[in-house]
Amino acid sequence: MIWPLFSKPYVIDRRLIVDSATDYAERIGAHVIKMRGGITVDNSWLMEPNKPTVIVSTVDQVGSRLLWRGYGVSPNAVPIHAALVGNDALIVLDEAHLSTPFASTLDDVARLRGAGGRPWRVVLMTATPKDRTNCLLPDEEDLRHPLLVRRLNNNKRATLAKASPESFVTQVAGKARSLRRSGNDVVGIVVNTTKDAQEVFAALDGEKILLTGRVRPYDKDRILADAIPRMECGSRNRREALYIVATQTIEVGADLDFDALVTQSAPMDALRQRFGRLDRLGELGESSAVIVHKDLGKDEDCPIYGKQLLKETWQWLNKQQQGKGKDKHVDFGPAAMDATLAMNLPPERDVEPVRELTAADLLVLRQTQPMPMIDVSSWLHGERTQLSTVSVVWRADLDDLERKEWVTAVQASYPVVSEACPVPLYAARSWMRKRPAVAADRVVSGMALRPGDMIVVPASYGGYGPWGWDESSMEPVADIGNVAGACVRLLGADEKTEIVEELERLGLKIENPVATPYPGGLVVSPSNRRVRARAVRLRDHLEEIVAVAHELTDDPVVIEAAQLHDIGKQDARFQVMLGAREELLAKSGHASPYMASQAWAWSGLPAGWRHEVASLTMLPDAASDLLKYLVATHHGYGRTILPVGGDIDLWYRAGGPRWGKMTDALNAAHGAWALAYLEALVRLADWIQSRREQEDV
Repeated sequence: MIWPLFSKPYVIDRRLIVDSATDYAERIGAHVIKMRGGITVDNSWLMEPNKPTVIVSTVDQVGSRLLWRGYGVSPNAVPIHAALVGNDALIVLDEAHLSTPFASTLDDVARLRGAGGRPWRVVLMTATPKDRTNCLLPDEEDLRHPLLVRRLNNNKRATLAKASPESFVTQVAGKARSLRRSGNDVVGIVVNTTKDAQEVFAALDGEKILLTGRVRPYDKDRILADAIPRMECGSRNRREALYIVATQTIEVGADLDFDALVTQSAPMDALRQRFGRLDRLGELGESSAVIVHKDLGKDEDCPIYGKQLLKETWQWLNKQQQGKGKDKHVDFGPAAMDATLAMNLPPERDVEPVRELTAADLLVLRQTQPMPMIDVSSWLHGERTQLSTVSVVWRADLDDLERKEWVTAVQASYPVVSEACPVPLYAARSWMRKRPAVAADRVVSGMALRPGDMIVVPASYGGYGPWGWDESSMEPVADIGNVAGACVRLLGADEKTEIVEELERLGLKIENPVATPYPGGLVVSPSNRRVRARAVRLRDHLEEIVAVAHELTDDPVVIEAAQLHDIGKQDARFQVMLGAREELLAKSGHASPYMASQAWAWSGLPAGWRHEVASLTMLPDAASDLLKYLVATHHGYGRTILPVGGDIDLWYRAGGPRWGKMTDALNAAHGAWALAYLEALVRLADWIQSRREQEDV
């Protein structure tokens, strides 16, 4: 039984499920790491590769790491991330129907991995599999369980209604009110665009929540923290009247449970997901819903699904109705709909274009030092042209600064993902017009915006309300940079300001705060002062790393590489740089980076000289190519090209001219991910021991 040994990345392309899955895994006592955009990623899992771990993450975070281009990961660390995600792992891709390009890429990775390396498996999870020939489905005993009987056999009666574009919002809001008057507490309303969701939301009175994709991640977390307890499974006995207005963001996620549903027409797979939120546990037994079809005109289209697919699905739904007159309906209960689909399949979306991951692609991807520029997003999300977006960040300090100071002010405290609102490019340009904004290292006008830009604007521009993007709002937008980011801007502060007291007044805490002047006042950030160092003997360092390597693996070449990787540090000039006197050192006792740089200058070592290249020249004559590779790569260099490092003679003696051919042969023999795994074990043994040496100070 190998599964308990695995790390288990649980991958889902929705932030909401990342958070809820993490909560569940923690409740059952698993060692859990959460990895998604907008938060500080916990990298402790890297330091314990032999410890079973559940990593709850998104397609972007796991996929980019698997393909050697980890988002937010330094080039030196990228191979380790690729190794640990690509070996000794069970990847569970939840809601796989939403991530078909990544599912295809996982198939390609399985093909390209070869037979070497640690076990690696992929499990796709979806409620709507297209191919059931290799699926784990409920058996007869499962289907007799009272909970499943209740959930699968409940009736979800959906009536159909058609509306013109002009009357659509009025009809949807009216249907929701009618369901409320019928005694339903939590009424879900799901439409296809943010604009329609905002208009329906505005048309409703009473307690209501708006959930769209056009909201800052920090605010979305706050909104969901309030919303989920009021509509999650098991909350029915404490419910109050509530409208939930949403876009497709609600189709997948936590165990949300509506008492009634109004939904805009959509492709059948999307409708089934939406109806999965209606009477989710079957507690009601019978529930009501309305599907409203927006009858688009000749020159109108649906940017999300396409007008033709919606029209064909609407015609199919009409043919599936049961009953007569006012009793006509379509039953979306799971068992009833399965029976309907077995008799008559609905129109389906076009197959999403995917980009094949080839051996030639892998040859480029596995190069990390230097790292060729290659965009991996098409392997994660497909090649279909997506609606171009920009990210908008609001900063209050820009209102009080001259425009020429804006770039400096933004770069002093650079925005993070969680304070950025995604906005369609066309909408951002229309809203901005000719007004200025900061984009990277320049000030641009709205018409100069490009797809993918992150722009920073003064808070006084408005354009954002309590529920997210609202271009009609003229109210100043709350600046959340101080609570979302790693540093704090103290507006108007100077050298006389009591930093700790000011942070306490703001309810913020920073360890070892260091203040730096910037145009708006002071930027306070955590101190990056180096931990006090102590000299470490080379013999002790190598012996301890070998012991750590034995904790991680029994591979003899990895153990030997751990024993020999630092022997190049015996170079007399390197020992002068370390400050050695009587015994050879592995690490110096220099108290600061400045002292270390001065010691290097005094030593006579050429700029760029690397001790791992020197180690190669001291290996036994019988050293295998694999041993040479593991020694040379223990700092992330030399994976495809051996660095010259200012000493061409040393490079020749280390085998530099044949290095590229040798690394190609090793990758072909072992597989790119398996070779990276062996490399990672050596490097992690070094990291772990170095951390222990620091902790001993």
